[in-house]
Amino acid sequence: MYIPTIKGLNAYICFDITSSTQFDQPMKNITLIAIILILGTSCENQKITELNNRISELDNLNTKLTDSLNRIEYLKVISSELIGIPDKNKLIPNQPNKFIFLLPTAQKFPEYNVYRITKNGNEEVRELLYENYKDSRFEFNFIPKNKDDNSFELLAEFDLDSIKVQIPGRIDMTLTE
Repeated sequence: MYIPTIKGLNAYICFDITSSTQFDQPMKNITLIAIILILGTSCENQKITELNNRISELDNLNTKLTDSLNRIEYLKVISSELIGIPDKNKLIPNQPNKFIFLLPTAQKFPEYNVYRITKNGNEEVRELLYENYKDSRFEFNFIPKNKDDNSFELLAEFDLDSIKVQIPGRIDMTLTE
């Protein structure tokens, strides 16, 4: 019986299993089983190695694609601006003054938090207005406390994996009496 070369083996295996002078019947069966096991194991190991190499290639490609998508999202966020639009042209003291805020884009945003920023002496104080928000538009009602209270600051903060991106917004308006 002649068995052709298999990738990884460099010689033909050649013997005559029909001749009873070389082998007796049990020896023929053992030899045939051993050859089949060796060839099967050799082919299986090679296939496993090929599959492991392919898995490594796909893991590397997946990492590159994930990094690329994260970079695109990061660039979208840092190139945005927070725009506030007042409901009225002038602020009225001691009354709510509605503002619409938006991050102008046609794309969906990753989750972000919105804070109102105030000062307490030299310390900056954050008041959480929206948590894990995804829309590009939100509302804020500003109530000026007196005639000098004509401005406020907001901050949209994105947590992009290990990078925090902050987009500030400030509104200054004229008060009416």
